[in-house]
Order: sequence, then C-alpha cells, then structure tokens
Amino acid sequence: MNPIRAAVERPYTVAVGVVLALLFGVLAITSIPVQLKPLVDTPRITVDTNFRGASAVEVEEQVTRELEEVLQTVEGLTEMVSDSSEGRSGVTLEFDYGTDTQLTVVDVINKLSQVQRWPEEADEPVVTVQSGTQTEFVMWIVAHSGMDPDAVRRLIEDDIKARIERVPGVASLFVAGGSPREVQVRIDPDALASRGISVNALLTALSRGNMNVRGGTVETTGRQLVVRTVGRAPQASDLARIVLSETPAGSVLLGDVAEVVDSYVERSGFVRISGTPGVALGVRRQAGVNVIELVDRLELAMDRINDVFAARNIDLWLASTYEETDYIRAAISFVTNNMLLGAGLAVIVLLAFLRSARSVLVVALSIPISLITVFLVFQALGRSLNVISLAGVAFASGMVVDNAIVVLENIFRHMEAGRSPREAAIEGGQEVWGGVLASTLTTVAVFVPILLQSDEASELFADMALAISAAVALSLVVALTVVPVLAALLYRGGAPRTAAREVHADERGIGRLYGRFLETLSASDNNAVAGKLGFTLIVLALALASLKLTPPAEYLPTGNRNMVLFFADPVPGTRTEAIADNLAPLEQFALAQPEVDRMFSVSGPFFNGGGVILKQEYATAEGIADFHQSLYGPASTLAGFRFVVPVRSSLFEDPGKQFEVELSGPDLAGLGAASERLTERLRAVPGVEFVRNSLVTGRPQLTVTVDEHRAKDAGLDVAAVGEVVATLVAGRRVTTLIDAGREVEVNVMAPAARIASARELEAVPFVAPGVLARGLNGELRSTGTRVLTLGSVATVETTIGPQSIRRLERERNVLLTVNIAEDAPLEQVVAAVEETVLPAMARELGPAYTVAVGGSADKLATTLRSLSGGFGLSVLIIYLLLVALFRSWVTPVIILVTVPLALTGGLIGIRVAHELSGGQAAFDVIAMLGFVILAGIVVNNAILIVHQANNFREAGMDARRAIAESARSRLRPILMAAITTVFAMAPLAAGGGAGAELYQGLGAIIVGGLALSTLFTLVLVPVLLSLGQDLSERLGGHAAQPATQPATHPTA
Repeated sequence: MNPIRAAVERPYTVAVGVVLALLFGVLAITSIPVQLKPLVDTPRITVDTNFRGASAVEVEEQVTRELEEVLQTVEGLTEMVSDSSEGRSGVTLEFDYGTDTQLTVVDVINKLSQVQRWPEEADEPVVTVQSGTQTEFVMWIVAHSGMDPDAVRRLIEDDIKARIERVPGVASLFVAGGSPREVQVRIDPDALASRGISVNALLTALSRGNMNVRGGTVETTGRQLVVRTVGRAPQASDLARIVLSETPAGSVLLGDVAEVVDSYVERSGFVRISGTPGVALGVRRQAGVNVIELVDRLELAMDRINDVFAARNIDLWLASTYEETDYIRAAISFVTNNMLLGAGLAVIVLLAFLRSARSVLVVALSIPISLITVFLVFQALGRSLNVISLAGVAFASGMVVDNAIVVLENIFRHMEAGRSPREAAIEGGQEVWGGVLASTLTTVAVFVPILLQSDEASELFADMALAISAAVALSLVVALTVVPVLAALLYRGGAPRTAAREVHADERGIGRLYGRFLETLSASDNNAVAGKLGFTLIVLALALASLKLTPPAEYLPTGNRNMVLFFADPVPGTRTEAIADNLAPLEQFALAQPEVDRMFSVSGPFFNGGGVILKQEYATAEGIADFHQSLYGPASTLAGFRFVVPVRSSLFEDPGKQFEVELSGPDLAGLGAASERLTERLRAVPGVEFVRNSLVTGRPQLTVTVDEHRAKDAGLDVAAVGEVVATLVAGRRVTTLIDAGREVEVNVMAPAARIASARELEAVPFVAPGVLARGLNGELRSTGTRVLTLGSVATVETTIGPQSIRRLERERNVLLTVNIAEDAPLEQVVAAVEETVLPAMARELGPAYTVAVGGSADKLATTLRSLSGGFGLSVLIIYLLLVALFRSWVTPVIILVTVPLALTGGLIGIRVAHELSGGQAAFDVIAMLGFVILAGIVVNNAILIVHQANNFREAGMDARRAIAESARSRLRPILMAAITTVFAMAPLAAGGGAGAELYQGLGAIIVGGLALSTLFTLVLVPVLLSLGQDLSERLGGHAAQPATQPATHPTA
C-alpha cells in the first residue's frame, strides 16, 4: 500500500507514533550528557619520565633518545615530539583521527620494553592516553587554610583526594601547590668521611637495613608458621639506629653521620589564590559524563568534606574557584532561547502567509516532532548535548517546515479542484513526494563528506551535521504522514477560505509582477534568446566576481570565557620562590580592578603564569577584550622575566589567535642564533602581537669535569664520581617507609646549605675505595680507602646550558608561538609570514635546517583543503542524486546554478555580520560549513520548480506554459519556506550571548545565502528552463520531451 494512503487511513497509528516519538525524545534529552562543546578526542599518547637531578642535556641523551629510538616504529604514528627539561622527559605521540588509542597504547608499552639502556636513577616511564576529557579540567577546587601549603597537601593526599575521586564521573585529580611528604636523610659529608664510610656504603646499609624479608613456612606440632625476617623501620626516627659499620670504637649508626627528618620534597612549585599561597585541585571528568550534573555532585561532596573538617576543628575548607558550568549554562540557555525565538518567528511567518490557525497548526507541528525526535538519534549514536549540536537543532527549526509547507500547499490545490479532504491529502502528498524526497536527499547528502572526514574541525562539524540532517530527514516523514492525516481530519469542512484565496495570490502584488515577468519568457525570437542568455551570463559573472568578497579565514573561534590567562617566561636560573614574588605586582594590579572576581598564579619548573576570572557582568566580548588589553602594560614592566604575555582563554586546544613556526636543525647553538633572528622578523610582520621562543638558553649550572687519570689512581671512574655528586646534590631515593598504609619515600642527600657554590662542591670530602696495586714481591694489594675531596679528582665550574630541549621527529627543534592581534585575520598574517619571512630564512639557513608553520596555521590550511574537497564532493553527490531522480543529465545542471548564487549571498552575509558584530562573527572553519549546508538547501527551490514543470508537461501542458505555471504555483511555498527559514535562523546569526561566537558566522552565511539565492532562483531558474527550451527547439526542430522523474500524479 502507498505509505501516504496508509497513513491517512490509519490516523490512530500515526497519532500513537507521534506521541511515542515525542515521549522518547523528551526522555533522551534528560539522559544525554551535557557539555560545552563536542568532544574532540585527539589521538595522542604521552610517555613521561622523571629523572631527578638530571640537566636537560642528560635527560635528552640518556632518556629521551632511548625512548624515541623504540617509539618511532609505533604503528599509525604521524608525529613524535619530545621535550627534555631539568629532571623530566616527555614524549608526545600523535596519530591520525580515528585511531583506537586503547589498542595503540599496548603497542607503545611493548615498544618501551625494548629499551636497551636505562639510567638506574630514572623512574619507569608513565604512559598516558590523552583524550579531550583528560586534558581539560571541569573544575578547580581551592583548599583554603591558615596552615602551611605542605601540610594542606598532606591532608589532601591522605584524606580529601580519595573522597573526591570517588564522586561518580570523576576520572582523575591533579594537585597543585605544596609538596609531597618524604623522609630526608641529610648526611654530613665531613662526618661520613671522618669515619671512613663511603656514600655507596651508606646507601647499601640503608637499603638493606630497612626491609622485611620473607622466610617461608615451618611445620611444628600440627601447625604451620609463617617465617618473617623483620627489619623495616616503623617510623622515620627509627632509621637513625641502622648500623653502617663496626669499628673498634663501637658501631657507627646512621644518626651519627646524618640527620633523619620527616619532611617534604623540596618545593618546586607555588600556587597562589588571589595573592594568598594555597593548594588547588584540578578535576578531570570521565568521557560521556554530564558536566553540569558532575559539578553539582562535586559541590555536594565539598560540602560534606567541609563539614567533616569543621567537626574535627581542622582549619581547612574547600571552595570552587573556577568551573565550566556557568559558561555552559549561559551558552546552552542562549542557544535554546534563540531556538525558541526562531521557532516562534517561523510560526508568525506561517500565520502571515496561511492566515489560518488550523493551517499553521498542521505545518508548525513538524517543528516539535522533528526537533524533539532528533535527540533520540543523538542518544542512539552516543552524542552529547552541547552548543554546537543545539545550534544545529536551532538551524534546523526553520528548515523542517519546508516539506510540510510544500505538501500542505499541494493538498489545498487539490481541494480547490473539488476533491474531498481525504482524497486531496492522498493525491496532494503523492504528487509532490518525489520533489520533497529529492530536496531532503540533497540536504542530507551534503553532510556525507563532512561525516567521513577525520580532523579536529570535522569532529566539531559532526554534531551540527547530524542534527540538521536528522531533523530534515524526520521532517520528510512528518510531511508525508502527519501532514496528510491532519489535513484530512481538520479540513473536512473544506479548506479555510483565507488559505484557499491566498493560493492564487499571484493576482495581486508581488504575484502579479512575477506573473508579468514569467509572461515575457514565452517569447522565443532571437532578441529574447539573447536577452535570456545575457541575463544568465551577467548573474553568473557577478556571482564569480563576488569571490573577491571572501574575507581572510580564521581557524577556530577563541570564545568568550570569563577568564584571561597570562604566560610568564622567567630569566633562566631564577628560583621558584623569586618567580612567585616577581608575579606579585601583576596580581595586585589585577585584583585591584573592579571587573576581577578572583585569580590564581602558578610558578614552577614546567609552567609559570596564571589566570584572572572576571565577574559575570563583565564577561562580554568587549569586556574580556578590554581587560585582556589592560594587562599588557603592567605585564611588560615585571622584573625578572623575559616576557609575560596575556592570552584570552580559548575554547579549543589550538587558540584561534596564534599559530606556530617550527625551526629544526642539528645543533642547539645554530638553532638558538637562527631562532633569535626569526623571532625578530616575525615580530615585524603586521598583525603579530608577540612571539614566544621555546628555546631558553643561559640556564646557570655547575659542570663537574672528572680528571680520569686522577680518578683512576683513586679507584674511581666518571660514573662513580657522578653518583657521589648526584647523591649529595640531587639526592637518592633508596627505600620507603610505610605509614598508615601509605608509602613514604626516603631520600638521601646533603643539606641544601652545605653545597651552594662551585667552591663548596669542590671541597666536599668523600671516601674513595682505593685501587689494587702490585707490591715489591709481586702480590696484588689494596691501597685501602682514602678520603678525597671532589676537587682532587674533578674541576667544578659555573657554565650555562639550555633549560629545555625540544625535538621534532628525533631532530632538535625550536617552537616559535606567534600571538596575533584580535583584529588581525589568521590567514592573512600566516600568508605574510609564508611569503616574506620563511623563504628568506630558509635560504639563509641552508639545507641542514627546516622552517615551516604549524599549529592553527597548519590545521587551517588542512581544513580549508578538506572543506574545499568536501564541498566539491557534496555538489557532485547532489548532481548524481538529481540525475537519478530526474533521469536527465541536463536538468540537474539548471538546478545547481543556484549554488553560486548562494555562495555570493553567504559572503555578503558574513561581511555584514562581521561589521555589525564588531568582529565577533568571524569567517572561521565552523562558519565555512555554512557553504556546504547552503549547497544542500538552496537547490530545493529549484527542484520544486523543475519538478512541477515536469508534472504539468506530463499532463499535456505546453512546455512554455508549464514553465510559467510551475514558477507561478511555487512562488508562494518557496517564499513561505525561505522566509520561515531565514526568520528562524536570524536570532542565531545575530549572536550576542555566551557561545554565540561558535555559530554566529555560520548563521550569517546561511541567512545571507538563502535569502539571495531564493530571490535569484525565482528568476534565474525559469529563465534557464525557457532558454533550454529555446535552444532545444532550434537544435532539434521540435519541442523537447519532458525530463522524466519518479512517478507522481499531475496537478488537476
């Protein structure tokens, strides 16, 4: 049975289906995870290794190179970047989008087992799979207390951390500020040397004396006893009683040569919250967790923890200092309100055209049915509820009525012809089902290339593409089932008079003028043909010329989060405490500003900087931009820094207003000189605001150079001397204590005040093992242990070295991060750099060095190529679909002529929106998706005209009259559908609220393109059809046969 007839004959079945769809759709809305933006799951694996006390050069040589050697063969690897800094190696492996990192990490772990040489003092590598949820913090919690930050951190690690990690949805917790607990064995080198005990002997005695050893079992009198040899110290003070050696004077205990202190790791980082030292906890969420619900659970958990500590009279309480939910709620609320406003405007437009409450109800019901059911699709595919997906639903709110309008208008036409409402509903729906199917398929098909692409931008597009395509597809089902059923039921007394009268509105106003225009197309003399051809060429030429309106492209929008970050690069060698103190003037300036709510600052070996959170009333695009600019003055005057640069907090991993330049080469000296020259040239490019250089040289260091001959005479080698130095200066972790079920590291070291200069290091005494020497009788004898100073076997001098060493694909590399002004387009600045700076630099450096742009610039270029290819593929898919539907190779070409007109309108739309919004509506890659969407929807109007012309011709109407009548009969539904869609999208294109920067440019392009293409389609398509008829008659000498199409019934 025909599905339309089946629906009309079974209204109860259709009603139940609608109710169930709405019910399950509402349930889906309540269960879909809510977050700010789609999860862009970057396929990335990191391998981190701690190598305490090692310089950047030693880390690179002994750890990073070994890791790179085995990791370079990991399957699917696209890029390997490493960073070697003081005490730490980090290797980042990037893979193609779509890579299953859970399987790849197994390969990485297997590769690590193949490392041949590994420093004894280095920790085991830690492998981490990074995803979008693991790199972003959903909340920052601050522990307020009058206690020392080290004590606060101890409380957090002993009690609070586990409580928060148990909250459902929490993936991990990062603690910043304070230092972990450790037991320090602070040895006195002089006391150790005077007793003839070497450093290695102390380490061995401590390690072997602080342990429990299994002893098996013993069977006795029918019982089995477990045998244990117990020697582990129950507390720190017990370590002091470990015997190091026996002498005639008695036992030498550890406490005789060292002080055992229950202390904390030397603090390497400081956290200050609004100027006060503190400890912060960053919470990462699990994938697929509702952010708003998680934050609510975290706040409840904090309240409970605060109650527990208050009951214990402990001076500590937790509070949230930053969370995403305020911005998420504001962004989702704004887009939801715009969606409702757009839907309301669409209904008003329908009422203005249809002038009948019943007719408006029939059409408008397609909005909630289609849009609410979309969330069922989202739930089934595991997608989230975010600003992008909701914007897609909002954009679809004006598009889902198009099919319903076409079907309802044709039902009216059949009712006017005298058919009953029931027969009119069946016949009217059957007649246009081919046209609405074609228009729906073209709209949905354009998203296929987008969904098949694999890059960051496509991950963002996917939710919007899915929302629009699913809503439009569902609207087709509604138009061919629900609309005929409602029409058959509601119009039993006949079509509303107002609606019936307005069906032929071409007798007045715009319709009359349009009719006169269509009458002119009946002329087929040479002048008329030349006029039609000239008009077509002029329109297409103007469309082609409009490409000059294309604005410079951006990558991704920055966003309007109410936070401004600042990054600081201290002078090499500055102590961490001094860095924190040097940031204080900037903190004082920021906290004194009325728009600032709170702030934080961090100083440490891997990051120096902070963030300023603005009050909600100042969290506008203009307010954030103004405050961002106001930080430049005080930031530039801070002492002790190479630079301090404020940066707006970005919604994405790659900020839109910066890009990178990669400089690779064989040696650090050459890279350093080249990077300085390149930095100066980049700063001279218009639009460049600041350039950060990753290569920091000039790090003060003490270099110990061993005299191998003197060392050998003392029974030593470079490794032995290095181990003594490493133990005294960096410390050596040789054992642990168990306290309340937790392991506490025991670190052997010299007091920091004992060795503070090259001279003091040279004067440090230590016991050398001696050598075997052959005596006068030829026997080998040991020369015995000797007390030496380090200066007797080595020289110590103050030198400088790199603070960190970056490597790209196993080659030393410098990363220059280029920040550009807010009003400077990314594409324009990058083009200037690639055309004027990089070629000259490459010629100067020669083939041993390479220089190229990366980061946002590289991703922008890749995405532009991807979008261009996707757009072309979308047009090809549309063409092939139309060929299959119309069974003609020529007719689809006429329909596709509307696409260039849409591009023109889109370019005009983004230009106007950019000016009116003060630059808020940017031509970024999300906005560019609008052109792909336009390609699918602007052809719908042309499809309706061509489809109806074919209907008329199949019914026996003259070809020229069929063209005129089809355009005239489709004027009203085309205008109604276009104006409804434009009004529904207008609030989104206007922007002005949280999250609007993600879709405002996209909305402007669609509104502009749809408006302009609709106007020209009504003129150009009849002209092209008439011109085709003229040429066909001249070439063939007879009237052309109609293009065939899916079976339909002619209009009466």
